[in-house]
Amino acid sequence: MVFKLKIISDRVENFALHIDADAKNTFFELHEAIQDECKYDPSELATFFLADEEWDKGIEIPMFGNKSLKINSLVNMKNAILNDYLKEKEDKLIYVFDVINQKSLYIELNEIVMENKLNTPVVTFNRGLAPLQSSTNHYDTDLLASEDSELQNAFTDFGELEDLNMIYGEMGEVL
Repeated sequence: MVFKLKIISDRVENFALHIDADAKNTFFELHEAIQDECKYDPSELATFFLADEEWDKGIEIPMFGNKSLKINSLVNMKNAILNDYLKEKEDKLIYVFDVINQKSLYIELNEIVMENKLNTPVVTFNRGLAPLQSSTNHYDTDLLASEDSELQNAFTDFGELEDLNMIYGEMGEVL
């Protein structure tokens, strides 16, 4: 059985991603397919939530189990099978790809097809640019430019190289 999933964003209007996943695939395999296609940093934490018709979060399926919690402590992306949670067309998931900034993608089961099994989830459609994972992963060029000029000023406070050569003489090659 193959699940045809549609993924959208509330932050990037023209972004859409379609992924076909086998019902026996894990949430971690779906997570990896999304990460790869969206070019997200795999070292960042992510989590899935089951969602109702209004996209309200339900049960969480985290990257790692939490032994300190007594309820659902062993459920995690690596051992949660899609078929155990997705049962019918229009079932919904929320994929939080930037936990710190609470940035999410919205996943809906569009169709269930009885066809050959897939080994791993496959991207069948990709439109637009994925929302940025986190602002800390991307350099602020204005900030870098101001830091570069401050750094340059710090070095020129000691004078130009020609001035130093006049005082100390030419430095020969060392070696």
